[in-house]
Amino acid sequence: MRDRDIKFLWGRSGNRCAICKLELTTDGSSETLGEMAHIVGQSRNGPRGNHDLTDRDTYDNLILLCPTHHVEIDKNHAAWPIERLRAIKADHEAWVSEQLGTGVFKVSPIDNTSFLAERKASWIEACRGEVGMVLCLTPLRVSSDTLNPLDKSVTDILEQARVPNGNQSGEQVNRYRTRPTEFGIANQDLPAPHNTCGHSIQIFSAGHCEYFCELGESVNQVTVVSKERGVDLKGASRVLRYTDLAEIAHFGLDWLAHAWRTILPFNYMTFCGAIVNTTSTTLYSREDHRKQGLHGFTVSSPILKYTEVLSKSFEKDTLLLEFLRRISNSYGLMLHRVFDDKGEYVRPEKMR
Repeated sequence: MRDRDIKFLWGRSGNRCAICKLELTTDGSSETLGEMAHIVGQSRNGPRGNHDLTDRDTYDNLILLCPTHHVEIDKNHAAWPIERLRAIKADHEAWVSEQLGTGVFKVSPIDNTSFLAERKASWIEACRGEVGMVLCLTPLRVSSDTLNPLDKSVTDILEQARVPNGNQSGEQVNRYRTRPTEFGIANQDLPAPHNTCGHSIQIFSAGHCEYFCELGESVNQVTVVSKERGVDLKGASRVLRYTDLAEIAHFGLDWLAHAWRTILPFNYMTFCGAIVNTTSTTLYSREDHRKQGLHGFTVSSPILKYTEVLSKSFEKDTLLLEFLRRISNSYGLMLHRVFDDKGEYVRPEKMR
């Protein structure tokens, strides 16, 4: 789901169930967690799914409900047809507008934009001029503390994160690198620039979770080898290795999904995956018959970013493919799947 659509839905719904008017939250008790239901079913095989609508994750096709009524409309979908739900949504939003106009209640906006902008500045600083990758999950509304970051359950989740170490299984973070911070708790190892496995993995008391790795040494090694071979880098000054990006994204998403489903009380969160300091970089995919390697085009953007609002039931493998596909596309390469039948990373190809 797109961030813009989510803000419209929660704002125009007044943070209330369109059927019973119960005030809803993005976290807290299971009875009041807001659920963004599809009017035309998200799946063609699901409730109200037999429809020719193509894009089903837009504001126009979403209705905000309490958990009880979400179950009700999907369990008894014959009694809750598409046109009835559309009429309920329109009437509810008109009611919210009237209540707001008379000052009966106020709506707390669902907006994490400023928080993510601050985090972006921190990622750039953490890279120290080198290339880095970050993956994070952020509550739709970043407000009061949600977690006790020093609780053992939180610390245990943090220390289950794995980081790259040159093989596909990675290694578990060193628990002696764990420490409290002003935001929550972190496991960090950023001793110097150009450290291949430098990382900063954090859990904020507000519920934001972040997985960051720097790529300095790896980028420098691949760049030097490419230049020594006389590869035409088409104006690029640095070369990123695709398998490094795939490995970080793989470990990062594994950990984020586990953290969300184990300790976080949110039904929905914003996922953001980004590569920082990408100006004048190209992407190395694999060796080719000319021994010069398959490279992508040069990008000029300082950051490559992909964001999406997810529900807790999101498919981790689908998100991993979509994120890596977007990155590959940014360099003019195509990716169709993440792993082959042997569990090895599939490398992106040139467009045919």
